[in-house]
Amino acid sequence: MTSVGIVGAGRAATLHAEAVRATRGVRLAGVAARSTDSPRATALAAALDCPVLTIRELSRACDVAVVATPPADRIEALVELTSSRRIGAVLVESPAATTLDGVTALESSFAGRPIMAGTNLLHAPAVRRMLGAVAAMDPHHLALRLAVPAPARGPQSGRVFGGGVTMDPASGFWPVVMAALGSAVESVAAHRLDTVDGLDRAAEVVLRASGGRSARADLSWGAAVAEASVEAADAAHVARVDVWPVPRVEIDGASVDAGVGQPSASQHPLVALGFTAQIERLVRVGNGEAAPWPDLAAASAALTVTVAAALSAKHGGAAVSVSEVPHHLSPFEILRGHANG
Repeated sequence: MTSVGIVGAGRAATLHAEAVRATRGVRLAGVAARSTDSPRATALAAALDCPVLTIRELSRACDVAVVATPPADRIEALVELTSSRRIGAVLVESPAATTLDGVTALESSFAGRPIMAGTNLLHAPAVRRMLGAVAAMDPHHLALRLAVPAPARGPQSGRVFGGGVTMDPASGFWPVVMAALGSAVESVAAHRLDTVDGLDRAAEVVLRASGGRSARADLSWGAAVAEASVEAADAAHVARVDVWPVPRVEIDGASVDAGVGQPSASQHPLVALGFTAQIERLVRVGNGEAAPWPDLAAASAALTVTVAAALSAKHGGAAVSVSEVPHHLSPFEILRGHANG
């Protein structure tokens, strides 16, 4: 049985830990924090009936690990995990880092071992069913609509997490949008960006891909209830997936099976949202049976969209080529006025 360790004790760490417990053939090795006296780690471990360990201790107790700390702490965590030869792969929660240079540093810090980017939605049955339908279309309309309550993270949240709504939770949705586009994003334009102290709270973002397609994203913080959907249409068909509260896929207006033998509404939420399939993939990667998917290239591409959106906002909404984005600045730093030009 494969042992999975969780580094971190926040909301994302909790979801991954619960996903481990809901996945067959794996066991939860423990929760790790900088100190075993961490109140949050202690509370999470008590709820999950598992030990609290240091990261180095966890590295010797698990075969694969999920790193769900704040982005600034991840390189230190990966270096600690490499102290053990036992760990075969890790999953890094989204957003992987706050800068593109930070994503590159993650890869080198794990000594060449496989790293998966945390993008549970790409593993979600309903999303995969929707993307399968889009692959057979030539969409002239592709849209992401995302509205969530504003997160309560304190005055330093922008600096710690790198940005606002285009970073969190949009970084988890950009890979889905890019998969629907079918080719690499070439330029990004951000309009009507509502920025407060460096945090973008609302934005209209347009992505243009090398294949000629474009996608529009309407993003906002401040909603009473979280809502998210991705929709595509061509002259003959419409495909849509509603992600929250329960993933549902519609093709040409009719609800369809997500492809796992049961309706989306009857699936365990962590199955429906792709968390358990993501853990299953991580286990296969750790066992050498599969390649990391998605890997850090997907995390880098998602962050590039966010950085380009911030740069576009600083230039009045003009489209920004992804080749022009700075690699050393976070979206937060750009919106706070640290970008040149």
